[in-house]
Amino acid sequence: MFDQIFFTQVQFPTPVTPVEVERQMSRNAQNLQEKENGTQEELPANMRNADYFIFGKMDTFSRPPVTDFALENLFYMEAFSIFTCPKGFFTNRKDYQSFLIIYTYEGNGGLEYMGKSYSLGPGDGFFIDCRVPHLYRTVGDVWKHGVFHLNGPLVPALFSRYMENGSVSFYQPFTGNYQKKLEELLSIYGSVQPCRDWLASDCISSILTDLLRNASEEKETDSPVPENLRYLIAYMEKHFTQALTLDFLSRFSGISKYYLSREFKKYTGYSPNDYLISLRVEHAKFLLRSTTLPANKIALTAGFHDINNFTNLFRKKTAMTPGGYRKSC
Repeated sequence: MFDQIFFTQVQFPTPVTPVEVERQMSRNAQNLQEKENGTQEELPANMRNADYFIFGKMDTFSRPPVTDFALENLFYMEAFSIFTCPKGFFTNRKDYQSFLIIYTYEGNGGLEYMGKSYSLGPGDGFFIDCRVPHLYRTVGDVWKHGVFHLNGPLVPALFSRYMENGSVSFYQPFTGNYQKKLEELLSIYGSVQPCRDWLASDCISSILTDLLRNASEEKETDSPVPENLRYLIAYMEKHFTQALTLDFLSRFSGISKYYLSREFKKYTGYSPNDYLISLRVEHAKFLLRSTTLPANKIALTAGFHDINNFTNLFRKKTAMTPGGYRKSC
């Protein structure tokens, strides 16, 4: 693993603790006072609001700078290191503005997060929001694990969806998508090439989407979509141009309107009406791309019977008017 990826190795012959870090910073500040243009050292963000006992070995990857555009619009890696830490190692932290994936390569670790405890062996990992209090540590003699900090404007929403599974942990073999895409990501950051930030973002997107999809599949195994709801969704996807009221959908599925709305949202993330609108808008987008039909004809064909309502709903879903969308294609 990690062939042709360059790491810098750091040894911790003595434990790194908040007390030792504070002492070192005080010594550095004293030395700076003896210089005319010294700059006061600040505590790194990942060490604030934290208690820790770090020793052993760290292989760290040096990420090149990312653009302001990437920071504002894309997924990006903040840091990646591989820690090999004996018994006694731990990090207890909160209020750190970052998201974290830890993946176990050897030994055993443990995580305390949102009132739950997780045991981690080879192939086990977790995905957490570091703003929430968390504690991870070595369990047993040694724990070798990869520490991947990431961020981006869409990560909070994706993490919120991931948490619907009820667990932050996951398992993937070393030959799985996580390790493959992680090594690809490090190779991208380790080379000079056009569109590097975009390629890195695409890699991270693949990692996160895979974690989300696997979590959803596990949830579906525990709670499969009811058969009558599956039939209803299939019917809607074939007949979305018709007038499908909530009363009709309730009768079709044999479920009360209240229960239908709740269960539909639970399994699809949409209300029945919003899902119907999304189907119609997607069909309208297809017609705008592939035909020269005027917008009013497309609205009727897609199931909208009021051109103004069509325009408003289309703009709400795409942030563009139908005409603007057609021009962009």
